[in-house]
Amino acid sequence: MNLSLTNTQASSIFLDANIVLEIILERQNQQLSKDLLFKYSDKLSISSLTAHLINYFGQQRVDIPVLRQFLEDYTILSLDSGDFEWAFNNIRNNDFEDALQLSIAIRNGCSDFITFDKRLVDTYSSLKNISIHLLT
Repeated sequence: MNLSLTNTQASSIFLDANIVLEIILERQNQQLSKDLLFKYSDKLSISSLTAHLINYFGQQRVDIPVLRQFLEDYTILSLDSGDFEWAFNNIRNNDFEDALQLSIAIRNGCSDFITFDKRLVDTYSSLKNISIHLLT
């Protein structure tokens, strides 16, 4: 895992949906995602949008009680109308979901945003109020 956060930075880490979906869907980067979750287990946040995606795709593989237990490891941050407004005003590369996830993280004061999406990192790295990291 090529990611180093200081203790201060690690206080509020937002995970992009692709990080947790790697685990649920048993994809190529599953172990890398698990290592990250273990390392920062008590500091991780996801959006309610990600929680929905976990349940939607996860039900094809496991029962709802297992998914519910999996989600208990995260702080689930709500999605509100202000997030949509921020996303509409800040969307880049026509990827509304990326802008929406970033809005939720920023509004909730997360210092770090971690993703497998290199394009997201390259596109939004200039944001001043959050550090965006590519998990490799």
